[in-house]
Order: sequence, then structure tokens, then C-alpha cells
Amino acid sequence: MSQILKKAAKYRSVSTILQHGEAHLRDPYTLPPEIVTPPPPRKERKPDDITDFPEQKFVLLPESIPYPEGKYRPASVPYVAGFYPYNCYLQKGKIYQWCSCGISQSNPWCDGMCNASVTRNRPIKFNVDTSGYYKLCNCKQSANAPFCNGTHRQVIRQYHDGFRGFYELWGWAAFMGTTGFMVWNFHN
Repeated sequence: MSQILKKAAKYRSVSTILQHGEAHLRDPYTLPPEIVTPPPPRKERKPDDITDFPEQKFVLLPESIPYPEGKYRPASVPYVAGFYPYNCYLQKGKIYQWCSCGISQSNPWCDGMCNASVTRNRPIKFNVDTSGYYKLCNCKQSANAPFCNGTHRQVIRQYHDGFRGFYELWGWAAFMGTTGFMVWNFHN
């Protein structure tokens, strides 16, 4: 009992909305801040050189719901939840879960539907360092996930350029136009 009281004496409450620069102390997926310095100057300059400052680092996207051990799930393309980004207000330091599968009924937030369906897409945990309005990707194709980078424009064009999209969109328009023409002539 005395060990529990000793631990309780050292306990301190930390707010869920953190101060700038301290998010990495609570969130294991947020990297600690670092000061980037340029590399030493090159001795040889070549015409096809590209800059290496700052050095590009690849960070694995976190999965808040891991794959069930021993269950194979095939690679899957996410569903397009919408063709326009979702503009919402995000609080500084608060941890959000963005749905990357497109199945969620509460887009753009994850509601755990990826567990109930056969998909390998998992939600992405993220937070922001400044409160404000942000555009979150709804087409689920953004390379800057969870934030929109304008890929939804290409998704609409690619859908229309494909044979299925072309005939589906123009077929639907022709059907509605023909139906409207018939209704108009029937009443006249």
C-alpha cells in the first residue's frame, strides 16, 4: 500500500492540449524537434546534382489499429469518400484519427469499420502544432495524408477518362435527358 502512495505522490496531471514543442513527450508518433543544419559544401559540382538540404527522412505512418495476428488481408485500394476535401477546425496538440480506408460512416474520422471489413488500410493518428482550419483529404489518395494536396482533381479526371466512368456518367446524363424529354412530351 505504501508503494502505491509513493507513486501517487509523484503523479502530475498533464493537459491533453499540449504546449508547442511538447507534443513528442506524450505522443510516440510525433518526432522530437530537431535543428536542421546544411551538409558540408561539396568538393565537386556536377550538372545533374540536386540539393540534399534538408535531407529527406521517411517516417513510417502509424497504425492505431494493428492487423490481427495470423489473419491475411489482401492489399486494398481505399474507397473514395468524397471528391472534395473536408474543411475542419483542429485544436493544437489534440490527437485525431483520420480514416484512410474510406469505409467510415463519420468521415474523415475513423470509427473502426476497417476492423469489420477486409481492408489493410488503417487510421492515421496525427496532431497539429497550431489551432486553425485545415483541409483533410476525402478522396483518400493524397500523398500528404491526412491533409489534402489536390489529388481529388486528378481522381475525377481519371474516373471520367476510364471507359467505365465515361459511359457511366454520359449514360446517366443521356438516360435522365431522355426520361425528361418523354415526361415533357407526355404532359403536352
